[in-house]
Amino acid sequence: MKYIYKLGEVPAGVKDQIGGKAYSLDYMIRELKLNVPSGFVVISPAFEEGQIGSEAQGDIEALVSSLDTSCTYAVRSSALSEDGQNASYAGQYETVTDVKADGITEAVRSVVASADSGRVKEYNDSIAHGGEGIAVVIQKFVAPLYAGVVFTSDPLNGKDEYLTGNYVKGEGEQLVSGNANAYEFKINALKFNYEGPDEMRGFAKKLGRACLAIRSSYGMPMDIEWAVSGGSVYILQARPITTLRRYDPSTYKINGSLSGYKLLTKTNVGEIFMQPVSPITFSVLDKISNMIGLPKWLDSINGQTYMNITVMMSAIVAFGKTREEAFLSIKDLVGNVPSGLDIPVSPFSKKVFFSKIKALLFPKNKSKLSKKEKLKMVDGLADIARDLIGQIHKIDDASSLADFWDNVLVPNLNDGLASVLTACGTAMMPLFSTRKKIAAIAGDKMADRLCGGSLGVVDCMKPVLLIEDVIAGRITREEYMRDCGHRCVNEMELMSPRPYESEDYIDRLIEEHKNSGADLHAMQKTQASLFESALSEFKSSYPNKAKWIDKQIASFVHANQFREEIRSKGVWIFCVYREYLLRAGSLLNIGDDVFMLLHDEVNDVLRGKLNADVFIKERRRNYDSYLEYPPFPAVILGRFDPDKWMNDPNRRNDFYCDDVSRDVDTSGDGVIKGFPGASGVVTGTVRVIKDISEIEKIETGDILVTVATNIGWTLVFPKVSAIITDIGAPLSHAAIVAREFGIPAVVGCGNATTLLRTGDRVTVDGAAGVVKLISK
Repeated sequence: MKYIYKLGEVPAGVKDQIGGKAYSLDYMIRELKLNVPSGFVVISPAFEEGQIGSEAQGDIEALVSSLDTSCTYAVRSSALSEDGQNASYAGQYETVTDVKADGITEAVRSVVASADSGRVKEYNDSIAHGGEGIAVVIQKFVAPLYAGVVFTSDPLNGKDEYLTGNYVKGEGEQLVSGNANAYEFKINALKFNYEGPDEMRGFAKKLGRACLAIRSSYGMPMDIEWAVSGGSVYILQARPITTLRRYDPSTYKINGSLSGYKLLTKTNVGEIFMQPVSPITFSVLDKISNMIGLPKWLDSINGQTYMNITVMMSAIVAFGKTREEAFLSIKDLVGNVPSGLDIPVSPFSKKVFFSKIKALLFPKNKSKLSKKEKLKMVDGLADIARDLIGQIHKIDDASSLADFWDNVLVPNLNDGLASVLTACGTAMMPLFSTRKKIAAIAGDKMADRLCGGSLGVVDCMKPVLLIEDVIAGRITREEYMRDCGHRCVNEMELMSPRPYESEDYIDRLIEEHKNSGADLHAMQKTQASLFESALSEFKSSYPNKAKWIDKQIASFVHANQFREEIRSKGVWIFCVYREYLLRAGSLLNIGDDVFMLLHDEVNDVLRGKLNADVFIKERRRNYDSYLEYPPFPAVILGRFDPDKWMNDPNRRNDFYCDDVSRDVDTSGDGVIKGFPGASGVVTGTVRVIKDISEIEKIETGDILVTVATNIGWTLVFPKVSAIITDIGAPLSHAAIVAREFGIPAVVGCGNATTLLRTGDRVTVDGAAGVVKLISK
């Protein structure tokens, strides 16, 4: 057995035997090409009961005999539980520095023996950890002029606009032990401006760039040890900042607000994910964020999904836009934020972003389809999905299902993704620009009139429109289920059943729609007629813009229809994945506990390489506890403690900030403001519905007040006279569907479900984005 490997060349098969420190050093040398002192790692099986094993003794002696005797070396621990996300073990184990080659064997013995020291045992007890073995790192010793530590984020609040650090003259062990006074410094993480003693100024930019490269590659806040020697900056160690841990995969404890100072919003994503997502769904969303080069773009707090405004802003600012320009470019997507709020912007690596996009556009397992074939695949995605589901149902053993994933599903998913990307191009850009262009010429009211009623029938309207066609006999039940049987409230949640899985689903829809008495085709035609009138009026007022407005509206309509079509077909991909998981759960005899696994684990469990029981119980316990929490605030800035918020009698649902007090209009003056969703003025009675399970309480003519809506709520739209949501923006589901059916809507109010009560009388002005309380 081989017991010693060169750092930067450690094979994948032994990486679980080298400990966190050696793993990190090996990664930084091999992948990041950073200036790390060269060296070796002695893997954990080399040591038995605190001693060097007899076989490993020979390997160590051979290594020592090959080393340069003109150099000295540093010998350090790399315990298997050291320098991870759970615990750092900083300063707990013995370290021997500036040792000559002939003293290395004894230094290794000393380091290994320190695993049984009182301080290590006490540390293990403090974190409820039993210790898992130790590896040892042997590196060339760099005699430091300065040595210190850099935190890429503030360990207390996660703010990352500055790299903060301290250092001592000479070896860094003085800093860890407290035997020398430290000098403090800061490096601006965006511009690399330096604040600190002049003696370090010349090394600050190089140190800053190395630290940001580490943070970007690891995808989390890092604690980095470094040294300056011979005019060069060396990286000695890098480990996660344990106080800023976002996610524990083994338990599904997840709180994205803890990993950095960021602004999170539920706008748009809150209407897609209306309840906490399961571990399998979260792992897929996290993978998607990393694939597109926007890490943690889809974030989570106790399973509740948020969109990370900070990472989007940071990306745009990195490409040269001001903060103001960056926010204006995404406002329709992310919604309003409290006035006067400075949105945090973090360091963003364009290099990493481009590498992710390149990998997405030109993957190693590149699709072999031509552009024409890709576009054809997009058109036929639903049929392809149904065929794959049929094949999944016929598989009768776990190993064959794993093979089917590798050999059939993955290639189809790669082709599907490539096809969707090819079809997308810049097709959806008009979603963000058309209304602004029209408003600049003819004003906001005309822009609203022209952007409503113009779309025709988009996919998110079909569940209600086509049920009328079933009732009228224009289409069959089977045709309805083929078009709409995959669409539901939690359609992007892999754990959520689909309508096509229920035999009585369509009967319930027919009964509900008949009871509503609505004629949605007539409502939609009325809006289309109003649009035609607005278009004629615009052309009469601006005759030289007639061709221009036709082109703008055509692009806008195509963008909206394409967006909804792609989302509908994307849901079919989730249906295929769900059926694969259901089959895996059946073949493994774990039922819906399969949804407690992560994306990368399922095949290993199917092949018998991983014991699912190791994770399922604790993840299930945490997931079930997340389902008991109410919806968290729509907008969150900084660190958010769900239990502390729950116990606050004055808690707010609209906005939470951990370090500043911001006033929101809760004085009861009777005015609630949001985004204009759909034009029209209606006065009526409020019905507050916080969960779709309560929709049977809605009576015809009610004004629906809810957190958010999605396609599952469309079925109740015919009964309501107006819609008010806490979460939303002009591109949200409630706004799009309400505009096409002529239902006045104000979206993204933040706190409407808090300020209004069932029975209140209000006036909704959809065009102004205002709700006025008349009486309680």
